[in-house]
Amino acid sequence: MKQRILFFLYILVSLEIFLYSYTQVDLNLTLSRSSVWQIIQKSFQNIGYFRRDISSGLFVGLLTSLTVLYIWAVGLARQGKLTKVFFWRLVVTISAILLFSYPAFSYDIYNYMFTAKTILVYHTNPYTIIPLQLTGIEPWLSFMRWTHLPSAYTPLWILLSLPPYLFGFGVFLLTMWNMKLLFASFYLLTTFMIGKILGREDHKNKFVGMTIFALNPLILIEGVVSPHNDIVMMGIAMVAWYYRSWLALAASVGLKLMTATLFPVFGNRKWALFAMLAGLLFVIRDREVLPWYWVWIMPFVALLPRSRNLFIISLGVSIGLLLRYLPYLYLGNWDPPAPEAKLWLTLIPIGITAIISIWHEVAGSFSRSS
Repeated sequence: MKQRILFFLYILVSLEIFLYSYTQVDLNLTLSRSSVWQIIQKSFQNIGYFRRDISSGLFVGLLTSLTVLYIWAVGLARQGKLTKVFFWRLVVTISAILLFSYPAFSYDIYNYMFTAKTILVYHTNPYTIIPLQLTGIEPWLSFMRWTHLPSAYTPLWILLSLPPYLFGFGVFLLTMWNMKLLFASFYLLTTFMIGKILGREDHKNKFVGMTIFALNPLILIEGVVSPHNDIVMMGIAMVAWYYRSWLALAASVGLKLMTATLFPVFGNRKWALFAMLAGLLFVIRDREVLPWYWVWIMPFVALLPRSRNLFIISLGVSIGLLLRYLPYLYLGNWDPPAPEAKLWLTLIPIGITAIISIWHEVAGSFSRSS
């Protein structure tokens, strides 16, 4: 019965996220020429852009729902009450729904698509041309970001991005969904490989670890709704981890470099987490903290499923990073007081979960001593 309720609620929330995502469609982007669709699109955009108080409330409500369901799901997994069939039915269904959502919180997917378009349509090297050079020719420039810079993506990633564009047959929505299908596939691959690794190293907690990763609110948002190529990098890293393949690890590094920190600690789950955290701290030392950076960390949190405190703190970080979107959703810009609001919205959930974790550890120590 609990599984059925959990499944129903997750599908309900996923459908709500799907609908909410279309409130964030860029005002310069028309997804379909159908007059009926345009009426629907404008009604959704009205909430996202002109009723920002409602939009912000919906976002907080959806994030709260995802968090509550996540805690419940992990709790059921720890009790051994999530079956293999149920888990995969849930995760695949959620993925299928969110696959068709609009990438509400990031424009990166359009840069991935445009880089492929640069090669396949304009027959140009994406490292030697900036999108703005195609002004007056390229309609996507009206809604893209970072149009003043050439491609920053690695050759391997660009190669992977070509088939989704090619099989989009010039249809924008189909191309976008193809690209999202690529990310959703690697989200599922990462989940599957975490299960394979834990099946070998900690079989009792296999589904705990898989649940910790797959249903984490940040992973669902940054891996499926508004996906980034970080999820592809981590999927291949998990393949490398399971097969002890240096070649696969090199391929992961070839996608986005960050997993290079795994080379010195390859094969040790605990040290891998520290290595990736060190890499994260190195990256953010002189740049803004971006929510999807936590995608680098969560697979290794999932590979240590016995640590409840690690789970608690990782959830706090996930919530805090996702809340960084809230000031923009409410204000419509990143001007003051948005930067200070972002900082506090990030730190408060982390602080709360750190306190809970410390309390949990102290209470556990007293319990063991008595």
